[in-house]
Amino acid sequence: MEFRQLRYFVAAAEYGNIGTAAQRLNVSQPPVSRQIQALEDELGVQLLVRTTKGVSLTAAGRSFLEDARVILTRSRDSRDRCRAAGRGDVGRLAIGYLGSVIYQVLPALLRDFRREVPEADISLAQLSKHDMVQALRDGVIHVGFGRYFPGEPDIIFEKIQDEPLYVATADERAGAPDRPVALASYKDRPFVLFPKGDRPSFADEIIALLKARGIQPRIEHFAEDATAALALTAMGAGVCVVPASLAAIHWPGVRFTPLLDDAVGSPIVCAYAQHCDEPILHRFLGAIRR
Repeated sequence: MEFRQLRYFVAAAEYGNIGTAAQRLNVSQPPVSRQIQALEDELGVQLLVRTTKGVSLTAAGRSFLEDARVILTRSRDSRDRCRAAGRGDVGRLAIGYLGSVIYQVLPALLRDFRREVPEADISLAQLSKHDMVQALRDGVIHVGFGRYFPGEPDIIFEKIQDEPLYVATADERAGAPDRPVALASYKDRPFVLFPKGDRPSFADEIIALLKARGIQPRIEHFAEDATAALALTAMGAGVCVVPASLAAIHWPGVRFTPLLDDAVGSPIVCAYAQHCDEPILHRFLGAIRR
């Protein structure tokens, strides 16, 4: 049984005439007649009764017509889904993330992508750097997001943007947010840095940034993560440099002051395996680059 035979049979049944069906199918009449006859021979039943005016359905033909329509519809749907998957318009996109990229930047990227590809099935998983790289290699996730990664020969790292930096302090004063200030104005204050592990990290970058500006930081605490760092900041343990994603969120008892140096920022990086050829990944990367 061939799809062509089903199409010819359905057309003849719907138009009640093989000649008209052939015209609508843009083929000559003899092939349509032959294919319907071959279909009847394979099924072992007569589907159409031939008359001088055209054709009419037998009882078997009426039953088979319903199934033939379902088969052709499912075939078209399957073809369309297959083509959509090949374009990256549908499918599962598994994403790993680390740190504060989840607060602002990643949701914004996913919002834009869902507008382009509404049928995408997106999953998110929080992973350490090591686990993220291994998950990319194993195909468990398609793309990962973070800030600082060690070099890997089989993983591609693309910087998406640089986020401005803010200084978080205990909110001891009322009034409007502070105007931008130079990092050097905090040289005599103790610092809270994060994260504690997973090197290279945001903490390493802040230490390098301070030293580049002639500041030998007095590190009061190495916090496990951003949440712990801001809790320590709120209790007055020290000041904490954070990316804009964290500063955009209201943290009770914490004041965020933008840094004066616009050239200073924290990179947001996406990572993916060189060997990954999933169309939905490349559709997502294209959306990010745009």
